[in-house]
Amino acid sequence: MALKEVDDQTADPKSAAIADLMQRYFDAIYNGDVAALREIFHPENRLAGMRGDEERFSSLQQFLDRVERRPNQDAYDYKLLSIDRSGRAGVAKISYRYHGVDFVDYMAVLELDDIWRIVAKSFDGYYVDEND
Repeated sequence: MALKEVDDQTADPKSAAIADLMQRYFDAIYNGDVAALREIFHPENRLAGMRGDEERFSSLQQFLDRVERRPNQDAYDYKLLSIDRSGRAGVAKISYRYHGVDFVDYMAVLELDDIWRIVAKSFDGYYVDEND
């Protein structure tokens, strides 16, 4: 899966490292690689968001359990929309369509011991009329 390049936002090495982290996340999700996701996410990570009108909250383990149970290589069309970074903290904004739902995720990231990790994921998903 190719990651759409974010114009001029990956010029500095730290922003490029965040873009690389998002690419690794996309690849791990696409392949159902739970071991890789454990390395990408900080163990204290929380996930929170909306899917339609339904609130969704989960721990990292609950999320990994869902990834492990689903068929591998679901159809994803990921785009990295933006990176906003200050020092060792940042946010990556991504979008994708999954099973008729358009999602926008905000991935809060931190550089800890020279390694960028996702520390929180918030999202909103909008149902798409497949006839459009």
